[in-house]
Amino acid sequence: MKRKDAELTSSELDSKKSKKSVNFASQVHVREIPRKDEKPEKFSKQDKKKKKGKFEKQTIVKKLEKITLKKEKIIAAKTPENKSILKKPQKSQSPNVDKPSVIKNSENPKSKKKFESPKSQKNNDKSNKVFQKNKYPQNDESSEKVDWLDFKKKKKALKAQRKIKKLTTLYDISVQAKKIGEKLRVIEADNENRQKLSTELHELLKGNYTKFILTHDMSRVIQWLIKYSNTEIRQSIKDELESLLIEMFQSKYAKNCIKAFFQYGSDKLRKEIFTACNGHIIKLSSHTVSAPIFEFAISEHATDADKIRFKQEFYGDMYKHAKDENIKTLEDVFKTATDMKKATLSAVKTNLNRILNKKLASSPIVHTVLSEFLSICTDEDRDELIPLLRSLIVDLTKTKDGTTVGMLTIRHGSNKDKKIIMKSLKEHVKEISISEHGHLLIFALVDSVDDTVLLKKIILTEIINNVNEIILNEYGRKVILYLVAHRDSHYFHPAMVESLKKENENTASKKPIELKEKEILDGVIEKLLENIVAETKIWLSNSSIQMVTLAIINSNHEINLESTFQAIADFLINEDSKIIEDDKEYSAIEHTGLHLILKKLFQKSTIFLEKNKTSLGDIMLKLLDSQILEKFIQINRGCFLLIFCLENSSSNVVSSLLTLLQPLKKKLTSLESPGAKILLKKLKDCK
Repeated sequence: MKRKDAELTSSELDSKKSKKSVNFASQVHVREIPRKDEKPEKFSKQDKKKKKGKFEKQTIVKKLEKITLKKEKIIAAKTPENKSILKKPQKSQSPNVDKPSVIKNSENPKSKKKFESPKSQKNNDKSNKVFQKNKYPQNDESSEKVDWLDFKKKKKALKAQRKIKKLTTLYDISVQAKKIGEKLRVIEADNENRQKLSTELHELLKGNYTKFILTHDMSRVIQWLIKYSNTEIRQSIKDELESLLIEMFQSKYAKNCIKAFFQYGSDKLRKEIFTACNGHIIKLSSHTVSAPIFEFAISEHATDADKIRFKQEFYGDMYKHAKDENIKTLEDVFKTATDMKKATLSAVKTNLNRILNKKLASSPIVHTVLSEFLSICTDEDRDELIPLLRSLIVDLTKTKDGTTVGMLTIRHGSNKDKKIIMKSLKEHVKEISISEHGHLLIFALVDSVDDTVLLKKIILTEIINNVNEIILNEYGRKVILYLVAHRDSHYFHPAMVESLKKENENTASKKPIELKEKEILDGVIEKLLENIVAETKIWLSNSSIQMVTLAIINSNHEINLESTFQAIADFLINEDSKIIEDDKEYSAIEHTGLHLILKKLFQKSTIFLEKNKTSLGDIMLKLLDSQILEKFIQINRGCFLLIFCLENSSSNVVSSLLTLLQPLKKKLTSLESPGAKILLKKLKDCK
């Protein structure tokens, strides 16, 4: 071998020397391992902060460089040749760039790239950016900013073109139908013009109603068509939509067309829609969208026979498609077959839970089924339903059966249930007090709630605050009367009193009914009397309200009524006091109802005199003078008021009044009214 090396030529030796050797030792980082004896260096907090700051700056700089690289690549990738903004740029074939070989030659400069300094690396990045920018040569036009408004218009136009391709005929029909619909719904349009437009619109949409009815825009157009068209067109539309009627009930947009069918359609059309609902009553009553529409249809347009048929579906699946005319209530189902009672009640309970869990308790059919179920079911089933019903008590006040359910819920509910019921009623006390059926709930609360302090705070305070509006209503007056004259047969029908006495059998209430009655009266009487003094004109405005005023005054004789009597006397003597009833105007003295109230108040004077309190006669004597007495004796009812005052007042009042009447004897003799003759006789007898 030595001989062979020696035999090499001088040219080969020169070529070997010319080759450069690569040394990587300078680039290798050698980690020094500390000895066991040596302790690691301790850095101060300031040194650590400086190192941490330098590291964070370096990472931020690197991130910024990466972001700028990405942006520049994206800009370079855009093709300037395609001027259309909407079309995607076609990928141009980029020149093939040789990848660096795996074997790193010492002479190849790319092999050194990995170990170059940061400065040289930045220069290489710049050169790459220039290469990428020049990869797709750009025109001057592409460097301009994009007009986004123009871009959006073109995008919208392209979207419309795509829609036209998908729905070539339906799209044109919908555009044309909307134009006709806008003309049809204008208020100024004539009936003849509307008939022409509705016929034209129907011919345009005929055969395509099922495709348009569930859409947002076209369902509104069809709704206008149903409203303004004739019965034939409505019937034709309904026949075409027969298969989608149940789906329309549950549609957010098509439900309005169902409502229009019921509002403007014929009885035949309504009956056909109700027939299509058979078998789907529970489904429609438990759906959040269809339930309000179905409730409207039943309450406004359903007959008693329709309601009985719908109600049967709550009794079990066997009545979905096969109705029985003999079954009108829940008891009729198992009247003959007693073994069906348990299964029927279970089915009814399941259906009611399905509806109540979604808080959909405003349907009159649901109220009727609830009333029938709670009157028959076991205590356990009733206790399960009460927590669901207590928050829906306001919805139950719309019907008689619903109010019965509400009263049962209050009667059998726990103290917690009653508290939740009162809180749910707080914002609706005024509306419930003046409703036909809802005012009975106030009666149930007064009889059932033992915590009268809480009752006064939540319910009675709201009644007192709105008493001026409540007293004007027929049912509102009953609420006030129940607070001050509890179950008095003078003001309530005996049948109602008997039904309300069932509350005495309630085991849930522990406080005696007489004690609750007294506590409630003490909580409202003073406020009511103050309101009578402040708003005397309202409290004496007609016969019905005057009766309530009398009941309030007679409810408690322990309170001093001087200010109340003063307000009534001032209203009576004032010449401007007028009472309008049955479209006729009366003066205060001549009004029949007020005359009767004053008569009864004078008759109660003996009770006030026994307790050494001011009576109405004492107040009247202070206000009467010769001029007022002269006006009184000219009116028949005025003479009788003076007679009542002489018969029921104290001796001091009688003597003082007689002295005032003595100068008016001659005028009384000239008058022929019955009251004047009796008054004249009284004056002669008192001598």
